[in-house]
Amino acid sequence: MRPHSTEWYKRLSTRQAGYFYPWRSQVAAGNGEEAYLALVQQHLGPAIDLLDVACGHGALALQFAPSCHSVFGYDVIDSYITMAQEAARAQNIRNARFACYDSSLPANQGQARIPADDASFDLLICRKGPFHWVEDARRVARPGATLIMLIPDTVPMPSWHDQLPSSLQWSVGSDPTWARTAIEPRLAKSGLQIHSWWSFDVPEYFTEPQELYAWRTFGRAPEEVPPYTEVAPALAQLVAEHRSAEGLAIRHRRHLWKAVVPG
Repeated sequence: MRPHSTEWYKRLSTRQAGYFYPWRSQVAAGNGEEAYLALVQQHLGPAIDLLDVACGHGALALQFAPSCHSVFGYDVIDSYITMAQEAARAQNIRNARFACYDSSLPANQGQARIPADDASFDLLICRKGPFHWVEDARRVARPGATLIMLIPDTVPMPSWHDQLPSSLQWSVGSDPTWARTAIEPRLAKSGLQIHSWWSFDVPEYFTEPQELYAWRTFGRAPEEVPPYTEVAPALAQLVAEHRSAEGLAIRHRRHLWKAVVPG
């Protein structure tokens, strides 16, 4: 099953309650996740109507809700939307609404379709979600609206990669510009262009072999990976041999972009 496909997310939703990374690690300061949150916060305000694309179980949408006029989040996974709606009620957040919807091209006769009326939003955000929504963003954006998206990049192979059990190893792409190359044509279809682009590359540290295993098996079915007990000795030796004072390091790479709709 292709990672991060709709089918993959649907399977993941049966294995954990919400979309989150189920491992414990420490990401160094100056990372893309922190930059994304800070950039979105800079564009919030009491008059802002916010769209959160691929909102998952709504954690960030609900975090931003007190700082804006309204929030609308949608996701293709119905159980995530149910969780978001229940969380909104539990937190007594009344300016947030959620919908289960597939805005992809195959689900909409070959044309991306965000489930909203024209000129509905002042700020459109997407954290680690799909790219297709960008093609319909201008239709639902108001003049002067801002688009912000965070894109994860592949993890380069560290020096100890070959010491991992083969089923836990990974491959990486060779094109360092793939993310921007994928976004710019989609923006161009709506007459938009990149306003700002940032790339982040900081270490992420694992201190326990169990957490390294959780990272390498994320989203995979039990039959696709060896049980932890089988690989634990190899992982423990790897962590002990290659860790620094902070832990075993991998690279945490993200791209962050912003576009602005003409006023």
